[in-house]
Amino acid sequence: MTEDLWSLLRWTCQVQRMVDDLRVSDAAGTTTPEQEREYRLHRAALAQQHLAAADATGSDPEEARRDADLTASLLWKHDTLHRSHRGPLPATHPGWKASNLSDYVRQEADAAGLRPS
Repeated sequence: MTEDLWSLLRWTCQVQRMVDDLRVSDAAGTTTPEQEREYRLHRAALAQQHLAAADATGSDPEEARRDADLTASLLWKHDTLHRSHRGPLPATHPGWKASNLSDYVRQEADAAGLRPS
């Protein structure tokens, strides 16, 4: 397995831990918009990495694309609602359309210094 695939696997495990933490927070009624955003950002960035690696992992590229599109949209909607962007263009900027939300995810991941480890 290449280092890129190991990195993708480690990042996937990290996002799964975030899901587990959110379930505990939701059950306790303590989930914050910031915690939810952090998960959505990681999940959307990870989905884009999975899409880029679909051939190498044997994944269905169309399924990977749908997941990347859905998670990008969920991050964008969250940031629109909570005005919680970090990148130079806010989620409410008129330049963001359904067709370029992957660029929004990249902007936000870059602003957060998010890279697979």
